[in-house]
Amino acid sequence: MGWRYYRLQLLIITVDNPSPDLTNPVSIAVSEGEHTSGVSARVSALSPPYPSAQAGESAFGKHLGPSMAKLMTALGTNIQYGEREGARVRDAFTGKWFWDCHRNGSVFNLGHRNPTVLAAINDAMGQLEIGNLFLVSGYKALAAEKLLASTDGLLTGVVYTASGTEANECAIRAARGYTRRRKLVSVHGSYHGMSAMTIAAGDNSELCERYLLDTSDFRKVPYNDIDAMRAAVDRETACVLLEASPAQLGFPAPDPGYFDAVRKICDDNGAIFILDEVQTGLGGSGQFWLWQTQRVRPDIVTTAKGLGGGILPNAAVLMAPALKEWFLDTDFPNVSTFGGNELGCVATATVCDITAQPAFAAHVQDLSTQFREGFSDAAFNVNQVGLCMGLISNTMDAFTMTRRLAAEGVLVLPAHHKPNAVEFRPILILDHNAADKIIGIVRGVLG
Repeated sequence: MGWRYYRLQLLIITVDNPSPDLTNPVSIAVSEGEHTSGVSARVSALSPPYPSAQAGESAFGKHLGPSMAKLMTALGTNIQYGEREGARVRDAFTGKWFWDCHRNGSVFNLGHRNPTVLAAINDAMGQLEIGNLFLVSGYKALAAEKLLASTDGLLTGVVYTASGTEANECAIRAARGYTRRRKLVSVHGSYHGMSAMTIAAGDNSELCERYLLDTSDFRKVPYNDIDAMRAAVDRETACVLLEASPAQLGFPAPDPGYFDAVRKICDDNGAIFILDEVQTGLGGSGQFWLWQTQRVRPDIVTTAKGLGGGILPNAAVLMAPALKEWFLDTDFPNVSTFGGNELGCVATATVCDITAQPAFAAHVQDLSTQFREGFSDAAFNVNQVGLCMGLISNTMDAFTMTRRLAAEGVLVLPAHHKPNAVEFRPILILDHNAADKIIGIVRGVLG
């Protein structure tokens, strides 16, 4: 996404509770505490690799490009992470704590250094490694089994990749190959990744022009506009690729019946219905998947980001039976060297165990209600699907909102395609006291 800003730092892990009860991950993930989850998983930063924030930023700009560093400085979010604890991060140089209300696009659904995920990976490190692409692995199979169980039997096959970009690219290829068609319909303001086809499927004309991408087979319609969708999809359409709730539009909620209507349009034209749940899935909506709030039947679901528990990357494409049988009917249906790596699959299986617990869903739903009620009479508007929200101001632009919130210790980022909105995503394991603090800060800054 255009707002990615995290960089690696050397860390040493110190966990106050070194032996969490892995049989009850929800008790670890959502229990109340002073700051975030109630379980202290403190991470002390080693000496930063550069002697000052300015030196680190200069080196970053020199070797990785100055644009990102300049953008983060302009937004007031140019912090270099030191200690990370549940829903909070600490600037390595100033010592200031920040509430993470962006989650790096939902990577940190379960917080930073989640102790349950961390314990599972630490145990696995004694035996496993990143893994082998060609390995028949029970760890890969178990993670796939747990993922598919979350779909109530609607989806039956998994293809692993290493990122949401790869997952969406794979989904598009599968739809095109299966239908023998090329045309794709997506939504204005959507984001699906940074490969050639996913950039074209998203909404970034500048990048399409910059990289000379062929967009002739790609059509875009407004979100929630069924008439426009019906007019765009025809018998030459391979697939509709729909971000369940477009993050860069500030998370508008799908209208009642919207997914079902898109499903029917696809069925009437023999097109594949792909739901991109890279940012909204894995519990962020209050259900395991956002599409489950409308009981729709997708052909393909893509997921990534939070699938690795904020520790190790992993991503996946979940397919309905007919597509699974066609796509997997070859020795190498998709090659992704680190997709489905064994350590990442240990993280994924743990994430699924946590997210599938009724207590976890109930906690997210309770938090969603708390934020909705806390913002109900505020001077700004709110889009909301669970804990994926867009805060929309009538008096200031998104950059100003981001800077002012960062100054008060709350990290958000602008909604790229809505100039007066920020993406606001509290950590899913946040406790209610912390939620009240964040609500108070946001209301004080924005309204």
